[in-house]
Amino acid sequence: MLSNHPEKGNKCQMQYPPGNEIYRCKNISVFEVDGYSSKLYCQQLCLLAKLFLDHKTLYYDVEPFLFYVATVRDRWGYHLVGYFSKEKRSAQKYNLSCIMVLPSYQKQAFGRFLIDFSTVATTFIFICYN
Repeated sequence: MLSNHPEKGNKCQMQYPPGNEIYRCKNISVFEVDGYSSKLYCQQLCLLAKLFLDHKTLYYDVEPFLFYVATVRDRWGYHLVGYFSKEKRSAQKYNLSCIMVLPSYQKQAFGRFLIDFSTVATTFIFICYN
């Protein structure tokens, strides 16, 4: 039975999401993760979201999306709170495609935070690049 147990060396070494930390305030951080450069991570994020969202349809075609991953940090490291995704090039100029907050962090205003952040991020990107 113990022979099937993974050794300590096989444990995931990732300390925080891939990508750039673009926001930090106290213990809350948001990381921007490119679906093209971190394809497997973003696919796994979408599959995790499918557990909580009945109508989630995108799992594997993540390359055209940016993912904004919210975390909380404590003495043990960064913990996933939720995320939203948005198309890199949206003809309709939508500021988010999907949003998910893990059940253990719901009712703590993280959903509102992610919605507000999506609006600010879109405005900031528009100002900087156009």
